[in-house]
Amino acid sequence: MPMYELAGLAVDIRPRFDFIINQCAEYRKDAPAADFEVRVSKDEIEKERKMSGAGFSEGYLESVCAYRQICERLPEYGAILLHGSVIECGGRGIAFVAPSGTGKTTHTLLWKKLYGAVVINGDKPIVRFENGAPYAYGTPWAGKENMQKNARVGLTDICFIKRSFVNKTRPVPADAAALLRQLYIPRGAENAVRALELADRLINTCSLWTVECDMSDNAAKAARRAIFGSN
Repeated sequence: MPMYELAGLAVDIRPRFDFIINQCAEYRKDAPAADFEVRVSKDEIEKERKMSGAGFSEGYLESVCAYRQICERLPEYGAILLHGSVIECGGRGIAFVAPSGTGKTTHTLLWKKLYGAVVINGDKPIVRFENGAPYAYGTPWAGKENMQKNARVGLTDICFIKRSFVNKTRPVPADAAALLRQLYIPRGAENAVRALELADRLINTCSLWTVECDMSDNAAKAARRAIFGSN
């Protein structure tokens, strides 16, 4: 049966419109059974329209609703949505997280230009724990730039981006509050608790960094020197 493979999970989505079919074509895969199903009702689409405002197609709104449903279920499988950009560089999976408009996309593109980094997902990757280790997965939900790859990378570093006139990267202690702002916490109580547990595991597994930076090449160079050391 044709389904969509997301973070190693078989998800049965039956879209009403072609938007999701086209958006997720790279992730379509035959599977004997689904891990879970996603069904978006007309009422959900209409509710999303009222929240998002005019100008969006029904297919796009259905896609937003579908991914929200997926994210509600992820903690049952040791997974969670991270609002950020994840790259693979030098054998490491590095996440850049920040409030919208701070510069994580610019920083991602600098690493791609200077070091040949591969963008796993530029906006909404899924992080899933497997055998005790976190892996970041690409998804077809990747922001307006649509930077994504149907691949995974072991997540080793999380960088909190802050704008500054001085480029400086330094390690920081575990900070659950800062990370929680960049994670999707489900509305259901049981999965919300699971998500908080996953957040705690993330901050105690990955190396955490504060990246104070401008938008120049030197910003990426300073961050890379700190993260990789002399290598």
